[in-house]
Amino acid sequence: MDLPVSPYATTYCFEGMLLDTVNRTAVGAAVDVVVIEDHPLYVEALLSLLSVALSGRKIERFRDVESAEPLLRMANPTVILLDLMLPGLRGTDALRRVRQQCPDAIMVTISGADDPVQVSACFAAGAQAFVSKAAKPQDIASVVRAAVEGRLVPPVWISTNGPQDPKALNQVNLTDRQMEVLQLMCLGHSNKHISGVLGITEQTTKAHVSAIFRELGVFNRTQAVLIAKRRGMVSPDPV
Repeated sequence: MDLPVSPYATTYCFEGMLLDTVNRTAVGAAVDVVVIEDHPLYVEALLSLLSVALSGRKIERFRDVESAEPLLRMANPTVILLDLMLPGLRGTDALRRVRQQCPDAIMVTISGADDPVQVSACFAAGAQAFVSKAAKPQDIASVVRAAVEGRLVPPVWISTNGPQDPKALNQVNLTDRQMEVLQLMCLGHSNKHISGVLGITEQTTKAHVSAIFRELGVFNRTQAVLIAKRRGMVSPDPV
């Protein structure tokens, strides 16, 4: 079954059957789960899985954060599943934006990577759960069901090898300002340019860059940029 052409589709789950409708969410209507994922094959498989795990629940699906924002401002979803590698806004930038729109929602990030640094960055940005796309279907379904039913105890990390202990992670804790500096670093800007853009002194920018190096465990800008891009910590374009 092809996904609707509309920017988003409403999926009602009844006894394991997917009933897709388009643009039928009323202002303020209750939404159980919002899925933000652009890969057609994966999202169709995910919706099929959730139709069994969440029978009778209402699910909204979007291809990117930008198209999801009108509904996020209107509705109050219980759970949001967010892919980290989306077109447009992505990574922890996307996570922070969605968290601002829906501060009470349970945020579950989904990713094709199992990088502990990326997992740490997502938890620091407000995710309650991190799930690998290669995780067992029953593990994915279990996390989402627990989140919808209010039984999820965060933080939860489901890797390719199953549930992992988040306490084993080396947490990456970058401030919002440090994330802005990192974004501009990834765009190739110098400390002087970053200082002008953010309205801070060059000395302050250097202090932020040094703090970023320490958190990422690197020694230079090239390493920091490579890690940030590989781990989905920044968007491809400035926000």
